[in-house]
Amino acid sequence: MDETLYGRQLLKSDIPKSLRHVVDNDKQIKKVAGMSINGQFVICQRCGHKNHRSQCQTSTGYYCVYCINMGKVKSDAFLYRIPRKLKQAKRENCCEWKGELTKIQQRVANDLLTAYDNQTNHFVHAVTGAGKTEMLFPLIEKSLIDGKIIGIATPRIDVCLELFPRLQAAFPSINSNLLYGKSKQEFDGAPLVICTTHQLMRFFHYFDILVIDEADAFPYVNSAELQYATKNALVKKGMMVFLTATSNKNLENYQNTTRSVVSRRFHGRDLPVPNTFYCPKLSTQLRKGTLPKKLIQTIDKQTHPLILFFPDISLMLDSYNVLKKRWPDKQMGVVYASSKTREETVEKMRQGELDILLSTTILERGVTFHCISVMVVCADHRVFNRATLIQIAGRVGRSGDSAVGEVLFLHEGKTTAIKQAIKEIKQMNRRSTL
Repeated sequence: MDETLYGRQLLKSDIPKSLRHVVDNDKQIKKVAGMSINGQFVICQRCGHKNHRSQCQTSTGYYCVYCINMGKVKSDAFLYRIPRKLKQAKRENCCEWKGELTKIQQRVANDLLTAYDNQTNHFVHAVTGAGKTEMLFPLIEKSLIDGKIIGIATPRIDVCLELFPRLQAAFPSINSNLLYGKSKQEFDGAPLVICTTHQLMRFFHYFDILVIDEADAFPYVNSAELQYATKNALVKKGMMVFLTATSNKNLENYQNTTRSVVSRRFHGRDLPVPNTFYCPKLSTQLRKGTLPKKLIQTIDKQTHPLILFFPDISLMLDSYNVLKKRWPDKQMGVVYASSKTREETVEKMRQGELDILLSTTILERGVTFHCISVMVVCADHRVFNRATLIQIAGRVGRSGDSAVGEVLFLHEGKTTAIKQAIKEIKQMNRRSTL
């Protein structure tokens, strides 16, 4: 059996042609019908989605509409659930990170190790910039030494792209995989996997530990299908770890879960409190090509990179054209979910090659840029909920060697979300001084 097939849940089309006869005849490999029928619904066995029969019928049966981008699951075809190797090789000490955890970070790291020893799940609520990734290093090393397999999954591709090089640098002797929709790397049986939560659909009882980073982010937090896939990807009695900067009661109340809270960033400085600016008829004026006074003032006085967050692509692209015309000497970029140059543009921002980056909410969390300010344009739009606004504010002031940067909310009227976000940030700052 090929190493790439162990612990996987695959369609026949996902399996190399040369091995299809092997999986068909191997009695240890479980073949399950792709869909099960329950009254008027057809349930996908890969993602658990309940499809109404009238909406997913083909000439030969049914298919799942939810996870079709991962390959079509059909009622007249099998899913192959291939067991992983029972024995995993134990490893030597493998963490080569040269940094040092703060006392608070070490406390959380110890909490995670205790949960691992006690076979419980764990929830970490830590403010943006607290250093959640570094807190995981002792758990990752302990599990790898014990011969375990660990996965770190997140709903956002950009978070994966930031996590992977950091984990490679910390664990250079460990084979690791980076998996997402357009990833050039393929799974090769690695004991350390960084992936999007969608990629978990292709695993079955493979991971001893699964870390869901940014667990409250769209689409994971409201997706029964992605949560179903997560449970299937974890071995029985495996450990779940949830990481987030914006708490969610459903995650906190996950069965058999202990909890850690960090209300202070690793460098000890407060979270930046957003400043709000009332801009009447803001969206209408932007679409007419008129920029708000505060935006003009901010860019005219700009001394370090600025990220402008917009509620939708159309308004963002309209504004980009106006900005580029007014400040032709500024280096600008645009990113959104389907952008073909998304990875390259984000990397340019990381390298300090852009003065202004326009973004939708895809960069709201999990990414770090040095010495930036952020401005939320139309912060009163419904797409900017409490958690999103807190996460966006958390992009500022993350570096340990720099306290520059500000957070600006432009709005046509303060929403409950704006008020709640500012209130929670202030509460976390007060809590950190207790």
